[in-house]
Amino acid sequence: MSKTTSKSSNPWIYALKNEDGHLVPYASYDREKFEELPVNKLLRVNIVQQRNAPRHRLYRVILRLVVQNTDLFVSEDSLHKTLLVGCGVVEPIMTVTGEIIMVPSSTAYDAMTEETFKPFFDKAMSIIETNILPGVDIDELLKEARKQANYKEPANDNDDRHKDEDAA
Repeated sequence: MSKTTSKSSNPWIYALKNEDGHLVPYASYDREKFEELPVNKLLRVNIVQQRNAPRHRLYRVILRLVVQNTDLFVSEDSLHKTLLVGCGVVEPIMTVTGEIIMVPSSTAYDAMTEETFKPFFDKAMSIIETNILPGVDIDELLKEARKQANYKEPANDNDDRHKDEDAA
């Protein structure tokens, strides 16, 4: 998920909106790519707010740990889909017979903002703690996952439940 290019091989260019309302390149790499853009040509721009990549990685490590410690799921992906449904991150699909069913949606960076992913993460941890591995010490699970993911808590994250008390 840390790819710097999209599936279409167009480069991701990170930008900030300045006080004048203009998008400006974020770093020298972005500035170089920005300079390569054609002048006075219509461009299609996909605006996606950056998400907390370390939290997403932590989530994936937690999935692996849970799958390793239960025989309820054949893969991390099946657990992920279960958590999506359990957290209500679903979309309606109509079958060929006209029946509406709910299928898991996505936590992809372009599908879910950090403001949506963080509550999803918290609710997923609650489901793991109460329904999937009842009796598990969720704080110990998080501590082990942080260790395996080399997780560093973002400076602007105020949620004390998911902070490692042993962090320096």
